Amino acid sequence: MKKKDLLKIFVLVVVVGFSALFFLNRQNTVEKTRFLLDTIVDISVTAKNKNCTEKKLKTIVDSTFSLILKYEKKFSYFLKDSKLWEMNNSEKDNFSIDSDFYEMLKLSSEVYSETDSLYDISIGSLTELWDFDKVHIPSLDSIEFAQNNIGFHKIKFSENQLYKPKEIKINLGSVAKGFIIDKAITFLKDNKVESAIINAGGDIRILDYPKPLRVGIQNPRKQSEVIAVLTMQNSAVVTSGDYERYFEIDGQIYHHIVNPKTGFPAYNSISVTVIASSATIADAYSTALFLMEPDDAIELTNTIENIEAIIFYFEDDEIVNLKSNGLKEYLIKD
Repeated sequence: MKKKDLLKIFVLVVVVGFSALFFLNRQNTVEKTRFLLDTIVDISVTAKNKNCTEKKLKTIVDSTFSLILKYEKKFSYFLKDSKLWEMNNSEKDNFSIDSDFYEMLKLSSEVYSETDSLYDISIGSLTELWDFDKVHIPSLDSIEFAQNNIGFHKIKFSENQLYKPKEIKINLGSVAKGFIIDKAITFLKDNKVESAIINAGGDIRILDYPKPLRVGIQNPRKQSEVIAVLTMQNSAVVTSGDYERYFEIDGQIYHHIVNPKTGFPAYNSISVTVIASSATIADAYSTALFLMEPDDAIELTNTIENIEAIIFYFEDDEIVNLKSNGLKEYLIKD
């Protein structure tokens, strides 16, 4: 064989080698958006070609949206064919539950105790009074009546059974979205997706992103501005704010995060962002900390492993913040 021919073969082998290397390391990325969970849900996923073709990846994302819809129909407070709606509107007081309900009830019970009963998912009768479409302040009598039908301590549950007095209505709005996001992430991992981002109206879970991502926290009084920037790679971040669902009467904002002890919206903070290993935990604690005094909320955060928080509130008409001890790991700018 001629030397020239040997050189050609060598070049061909090198080219084929690089092509094979590129093929093995090539990644497909798919991003899709749907309106679910009463908000815009964006899913972005990445997988190596050897595991998932682009076509297969699109199918996986579509299946993920179907999974989210299935869970929404299970946990929705308002959908009349949901499992939760049936429980809240039943004449019975004992129900069979599955591991999904048990997991959320267990976490809710823990947070209820930690917050001196401020975080309470049995608040349904009260939240029903605050209709943010009709711009209506409930009467004091109706609030007091609803408060008599609240109290997580009245609920008893085990891994497969729930006892709930008929007059109590459970509202999982402060935890279910995070739980559903985590279930969607688990589904993606089971289907060989290497990295993913799910953003459901600002409730975000990041799975093994190859490089740190910057996540902005909205200025609670200037919608187009970012008040702080976090860097994240494999965790969840959820923000609860008084600007998300609200109406205003005579200069007073009435928002959707209601204090069960007063019957009115909580006014201690204006925005609370929580970082945690799961969206379920971040979701629940972002609401719980919002209901508390900022100092108490940060003190509680610092006692709980694997969660961090930044709380914005007014002091002398200026927006100020408090941060948990470990937040500096994530904070780029504030």
